[in-house]
Amino acid sequence: MAKFFWMNTENFSDMQETLDDLLKQMKIEQKDALRAELLVEEIFWRMVNFGKAAQVKVRVEKKFFGKVQVQMTAEGASYNPLVEISDWDENDEEYYRTLILKANRQKMNWLRKNNFNVVTINVRNEKNLQLKLTLAGMLGGILCGFFLKEFVSPETVALIGENFITPIYTMFMHALKMVIAPVIFFSVICGIIGMNAGASVGRIGSKLVGLYLFTSVIASIIGLSIAKLLFSNGVPQLGKISGGAAAESYDFSLIKFIVEIIPSNLVSPIADGNLMQVIFIAVLFGIALNSLGNKIRLIREFAKDCNELFMKIVTMIIFFVPLIAFFAMINLVTGMGVEIVLMMGTLIVAELVGCGAMLGVYMFLIRFVGKISPLPFLKKIPSLWAVPFATSSSAVTMPFTMNLCTKKMGVSPKISSFSIPIGVTINMDGNCVYMPAAVIMFLKMYGVEVDLNALMIIFAMTVALSIGAPAVPNASVICIITVTAIFGVPTDIAGILFCIATICDRIVTCFNVTGDVAATVTLARTENLTDEKIYFS
Repeated sequence: MAKFFWMNTENFSDMQETLDDLLKQMKIEQKDALRAELLVEEIFWRMVNFGKAAQVKVRVEKKFFGKVQVQMTAEGASYNPLVEISDWDENDEEYYRTLILKANRQKMNWLRKNNFNVVTINVRNEKNLQLKLTLAGMLGGILCGFFLKEFVSPETVALIGENFITPIYTMFMHALKMVIAPVIFFSVICGIIGMNAGASVGRIGSKLVGLYLFTSVIASIIGLSIAKLLFSNGVPQLGKISGGAAAESYDFSLIKFIVEIIPSNLVSPIADGNLMQVIFIAVLFGIALNSLGNKIRLIREFAKDCNELFMKIVTMIIFFVPLIAFFAMINLVTGMGVEIVLMMGTLIVAELVGCGAMLGVYMFLIRFVGKISPLPFLKKIPSLWAVPFATSSSAVTMPFTMNLCTKKMGVSPKISSFSIPIGVTINMDGNCVYMPAAVIMFLKMYGVEVDLNALMIIFAMTVALSIGAPAVPNASVICIITVTAIFGVPTDIAGILFCIATICDRIVTCFNVTGDVAATVTLARTENLTDEKIYFS
């Protein structure tokens, strides 16, 4: 939908009314329409007075997903009306009009094309574009997957996956893993140096870890309870465990886990992707930088610049998420039979019920610990779920999570820049619901009796592994196999897990980041570092 008209000095007032009518027809909010009209007015007079344009063509266009643009085109010599004139002072009439351009510079762009100066004004951006494109990619992948499965030979499907789908998916995952450690490292440092003193880090950090451990324990209990209820009877059998075929038990040591948090050098944690060690180094560096203050101001600024740089790189990588969702759905449909899909349906139900229960826990924390209404949190948190659902990685979602906390929840960056990176590594509430449910289901499928001792082992392993699990896609598969191996379940279940993880990991990641946000909001309230106007807006 596009309409245009010609604007000149004689019909300017009439054309402004025409523009207003067009914007109303496209259901633009009054404040956005007023801003667009002011920008059109300023650009028009600049094109006429400085660009020597006789008339300006104004085109109003409504694009996909609700995006609306106003494009202004004028013939003449090369002239960029968006360039700010810094010579003016507050006594000049043009000074205040220039401020309008400066305040809205990111909504406009200029280009020179075929002897025409073209300025584009973004009146309204796409609504939930990432979510819509991702859902479209998933739907397209499902349809394509069914087509390949029904009309193409298995050999050809395997060939397509091996030579086309898998390489692209692998490159995407490598790009994500490449930036995860630097993002966490610089985010934690920036969060710490934003605080007043190292003592604050210790005090706030202890409260933060306490909140994260509390939600992880509750999530594990909920996961165990729901799994015990849903998988008591009627679970189909995949096989039997024999004594000789039992897998080697996993040797977990809490002391070893704590000792290995401290790395032997500064390079291997980032090279190996050991996020717990990366966080330890970042906390150590952050406290040291904070204590030295302005003596090393340049290093502090360098850390902040690096943090912004890697956040931007992640945003660029996320652009390809809809394509990856398309390929993931193809693999899901072609790799799983109908019987297995139906068998795994109950696991997805258990996961959804458990995560829904965790929402109640988060609301309880915000209301009674944070002492603020949880309703704004409940209304705003779904807007974040598009990215974790698409990427299955809370680490990749981290910049979006911090943006939600500061821009929509009103949390001070001093809290969010510290708590979110920590939560990405040690707070996996979604995993704590999903892991025990999946473990108990597979134990039942292999005829293992889940008694009280088994429940205690599953509970302890779930909490321990959720703390050290990497915040990347399919991490839950490794954790589940680790626990089931204790009971002798063969690692052959990995094939089924990797298929179902396409769905389950997405839900898990959504609630991992939801738990991070809930703890961050609660912590910020206890520290009086929440802007209530933003939170309730």
